[in-house]
Amino acid sequence: MKRMWAWLVLGLPAGALIFRDGASPAANTETAPTGAYAGSGWQHQIRYQSFHGTMISPKHFITATHLGAAEMVVTQPIHFNGVEARTWAIRPGARVVIGTTDLAVFEIWETFDDFAELYPKSDEAGKEMVIHGRGFGRGAELAGKGWEWGDSTTRKSRWGRNVLDGVDTFEGDELLFFSLSDVLGQDEAMATGGDSGGGWFIKDGPVWKLAAVSFAVDLFYSEAAVPANANSLKGSFYDAGGLSIGSDAEGWDLVPTTGSSLDPDDDEFYRQSHTYGSRISGSLAEIELLINPAIAWAGLTSPEKFESWLSSNGVTGARDAQDDADGDGVTNLEEYLAESDPADGGEAVAPLAIKFFPGGTHQFTFVESLDLAARGLTMILQSSTDLVTWIAVSDAEEESNVRDDPKGVRTRVLSRASPGVGELYYCLKISL
Repeated sequence: MKRMWAWLVLGLPAGALIFRDGASPAANTETAPTGAYAGSGWQHQIRYQSFHGTMISPKHFITATHLGAAEMVVTQPIHFNGVEARTWAIRPGARVVIGTTDLAVFEIWETFDDFAELYPKSDEAGKEMVIHGRGFGRGAELAGKGWEWGDSTTRKSRWGRNVLDGVDTFEGDELLFFSLSDVLGQDEAMATGGDSGGGWFIKDGPVWKLAAVSFAVDLFYSEAAVPANANSLKGSFYDAGGLSIGSDAEGWDLVPTTGSSLDPDDDEFYRQSHTYGSRISGSLAEIELLINPAIAWAGLTSPEKFESWLSSNGVTGARDAQDDADGDGVTNLEEYLAESDPADGGEAVAPLAIKFFPGGTHQFTFVESLDLAARGLTMILQSSTDLVTWIAVSDAEEESNVRDDPKGVRTRVLSRASPGVGELYYCLKISL
């Protein structure tokens, strides 16, 4: 009987990594791989909830479906990019679950600077890979067998290595798997609770490509003479022989103390703990159907992106920047700036509103897309006393800057004291 899948279903989602021989929990913690492993996906890891995901297009990231869809933002701590902490807004309702797998692709409002390529081949078995995660480090040691998982204080973003053992299938999800043996030494890693969503990378020629997304690990173990849920433990073992594995609901089996196998049907398979990842190559066509338009879009010029945006909103006529396709008094370019629908006259969002207060203060409210930089949009507030000569307003002070992540816009409020020059006019110069 194939027992592994019961533990995947009953177990926790797969958390920082535990190393076979490394100085856990310090090894490879919040530090990018270097040397032969430089560029092996660390730079494309992001934080979804308290787990990981991977950028796979200028507009998309992928993670584990079982993590849900409740978050409005995805972040990247500075240790991933070495520059600054970053935040991107997730488009509401823009999560796509890939077939019956545990792979979920999300779309963001903004644009990632870079993204991982996908591993397209089905030859993963036997290849070295780099895994990223954010779970638990080592806890108590079971001498000669391995380690229990640590507590929440050991949870850190880390990377490690292993060699892929093979592929199996569970309820439509093709899973790659590897074990905690001793083939790589110090950096050889095993996932723990909390590592779900992290990317697995294989080197294809000179490029490290995403081959899988962490799904689950083997659970549960017991060293009691009469195993039960009440005396079970969660751990990563390089030799679980003599322990029992299972659950009260599914039954318990004693792991043999000799022999080995790469077949999950065999008892000997469970002498080493395994990590399972949802295979990318088995769902490649469906994933590429989602992300390829975004990859093509990123290669367009700014005017071409504007044209593409008009088409995606159903605008067929009146397509110039200064046209007002829906007759709502806001030009197409202004709607592009404010993330408004150019084909819906009932959704008029002007990018600039001005208020003049009795004390002489002039207040400006700007509504702008979170994706200004990628769209190639710039704007300058200008003033004039004669409607002929316009100069940039440089003395306005920001009062507030608020993101509306579900709508993909930012609202900024600035103010300036009246310069006292008589009649004064303002305009917003938008450049594409």
